[in-house]
Parts: sequence; structure tokens; C-alpha cells
Amino acid sequence: MSYQIAFNISLECVDKDELLERFERKADFVLVDTIGTYGGNRYRIRGATTIPYTEVVDRRKDLLKYKEIIVYCKEKTCVASKKVASALKMLNVPNVKVYEGGIVEWMDNGLPVEEL
Repeated sequence: MSYQIAFNISLECVDKDELLERFERKADFVLVDTIGTYGGNRYRIRGATTIPYTEVVDRRKDLLKYKEIIVYCKEKTCVASKKVASALKMLNVPNVKVYEGGIVEWMDNGLPVEEL
């Protein structure tokens, strides 16, 4: 016997301007890069913490000290950040959001990054 279960989870998103505003006012949040070096990626948003998407759920206790958790991946079509945010929400981790634009939008706008 097998079961198929569907979940209806709503994810809140932030755009690049909202993310920049959080950095500028030094808000109590953590920005989680779920890409790491996957696919040859060499950069992350400056100030982000890299936790590969396969490890975020196991390391969620490290994130709970922040008022807000924002996860991102490569770009809008990338689903890694949405999977991570959904999993964290299912585990009752509060204030999880997604930056959909990802590293591609960030770099396309000439915003600060750091090499991995």
C-alpha cells in the first residue's frame, strides 16, 4: 500500500529591494544560500550563509536564533529555495521567506557578492 499526500503551503517572498532594505537597516535575519558550488556556481550574496539545500532541514536549529530566515537559490525558476522554505514551514520554523530572484538577479543588478 502507498499513500500520496499533497500539501498546500503558502510561501512569502521578498524582492531584491526588500532584501537590500534588510541589509541596510541591519535587520535580525539570516540569508541562506542553498546553491553552494552546485552547477559550478562560484558566488553568493555578500553576507549570506551557504547551506546546501540538502542540509538546511538538518541544520535548522542554527537558523532559529534569527527573527527571519530568507532562502535563495539561482533564479526564479530554480525550486531549491522553495523546497527548503516549504520543508522548514512544515517543521513549524517561523518567519521563513524566499528571495526568488536569486544570485542571477542579484549579480545582474551589480549588487555585492563574495566568492565561495
